[in-house]
Order: sequence, then structure tokens, then C-alpha cells
Amino acid sequence: MPKQSKRTRAIIILIILTSVWGTTFSIVKNALGEISPILFAGIRFTLSLAIFLIISKDSRKGIVLLFSPKNEKEKFFRRQAFIIGSTLGCGYILQFVGLLSTTTSKSAFLTSTTVIWTPIFSKLIGHEKFSFQKVFAIVLSMVGIVFLIHPYPIKEIVIGDILTLACAFSFGIYILWLDKIHTVANEVSGSEKSSVMMISAMQLFIGLIIILIVMPFAEMPHLVIAGSSVFAILYTTIFATALSTFIQVMYQKEVTPTSAVLIYTLEPVVAAFIGYLYMNEILSTGEFIGAMIIIGSMVIGQINFKRAK
Repeated sequence: MPKQSKRTRAIIILIILTSVWGTTFSIVKNALGEISPILFAGIRFTLSLAIFLIISKDSRKGIVLLFSPKNEKEKFFRRQAFIIGSTLGCGYILQFVGLLSTTTSKSAFLTSTTVIWTPIFSKLIGHEKFSFQKVFAIVLSMVGIVFLIHPYPIKEIVIGDILTLACAFSFGIYILWLDKIHTVANEVSGSEKSSVMMISAMQLFIGLIIILIVMPFAEMPHLVIAGSSVFAILYTTIFATALSTFIQVMYQKEVTPTSAVLIYTLEPVVAAFIGYLYMNEILSTGEFIGAMIIIGSMVIGQINFKRAK
């Protein structure tokens, strides 16, 4: 297939994938009346992990490696896996609990600030150099967050907004370490495809352990078997976790990082649109301004403004 055709197909598929991600906010929030949020995350992780373990021998090897690494390289790989698994699990806990008291639109836009927090954490560990463009994008994003959660007066702060912002922090660390883990994963597994399967299973397993540890202290788990809860579990497990992991790895490499980020900015927009249609959620003028500022900061932070010579 010609390179341009492969790129066009990848763009279309990634747009569809991003739209699927955007729909999950309303689906999850609608189900939270019938299932507690951390239990929901636990079931989603369990089923997703089961899918990977059933279809992939490499996934099963990844779980074995967690318990019995054979050399220093595998021990280092395990340590990195613990970081991404822990931050992934914590991110979903914070996001789902946050959805109990915030709107799907605000949750999606606040979660999308992960794109801004990742370079900040990278800078803190010495892996990132800040240009004026990056600094401007970060400041702009923070302005957008203030408009979106309007923390004034203090008594009107919504705890769900704060938890969702913490979720974005957690996902920011996750993305940073996910980039770091690939090199050692490829060396341990022997191929890129094998490493993807190993990482996927390992992070889901560790994330599930974190969820099981936190659950008894954070909620009284409950589940009502009903249409919305069953649909939410199956939809987010199959399409938004297991299948999306494969699709993202398969097709994101066909486009530039800038193109990918611009496509992913559609996620909160889709979430806001679905929230408006089915959840009767409407952003206030200030919240809408904040949301648009956040989207603008994401675009500014990623686009290369240098002209080709």
C-alpha cells in the first residue's frame, strides 16, 4: 500500500479511536449509579488482562517475569513496569471517583491536560528542555484549568475536579515512563510486538493490584447487574482498553507525533458533545472559555512552528 494511503487510513482509524475514547466518559458516569467507581476500574482491568492473557503468549511471559526475573535487565524492566502499572491504576481510580461529582465534559478536558504535565515531569527528572513555546503552552493550560474549575470562592471547589486533575498528573507520569520502558522491553522480549504485549499485561496486572489495595479503604463496593453497568463494562473493556491498545500501537507510528496529538485533542470535544446530548450537561461561559484555552495550549505545545528551509 502506498505510504500516503497508509497514512490516510491511519488518520481515519485514529480519529475513530479518539471518538470512542470520548464516548466513554458519559458511559462510565451513567453506570456509576449501579456500580462503585473503583470496583468498576477493577472489573475493567481484570477483563482486559484476561483478554491479553488468553490471546498472547508474550502477555503470559510478562506476568511470569513480574514474579521471577532472571537477570538485572529483567529486574530493571520489572521496576519500570511497576511505575507505569501503579500510575495507570491510580489514574483510573482518580478519574472514575472524580466522575461521581464532576461533569463528563470537565473530566475529559481536565484529563486531556496530561499532554501538558508530561513535559513538566520530564523536565523535573532532567529529560526535557523547555523552549519559550513549551512554557507558554504550560502557562496557558494552567489559565484554562482555572477557568474550567473556577476555584473561587474556595467553598465552591468541586472535589471531582481536583481528583480528575490528579488523574491527569498520574497519566502524565505514566506516559513519561511508558516512553522510557520501551527500549528495555524490546531488549528483554526480542521484538517490538512481544514487548507491547508484555507491557500491556504487566501494567494491567500491577494496576489491578493497586486497585484491590485501595478499594477497601476508599469505598464500599457495590454492583447492580443492569443494562447500563454491563454495557459500560463490556464497552470500555473491549473497545476502550483491549482493542484500543492494539490499534494505537499499530497505527500511531504511521503519523507524526504532532498529527497524533492534534487528533487526540478531539477526545474532550467528543466527550463534551456526548455529555450535552445524553447527559444534559452544559458548560458555563467561563468553563467553555477554559476548555478552549486548554485545547489551544495542547496545540501550541505540540506544533513545530519552525519553517522548513
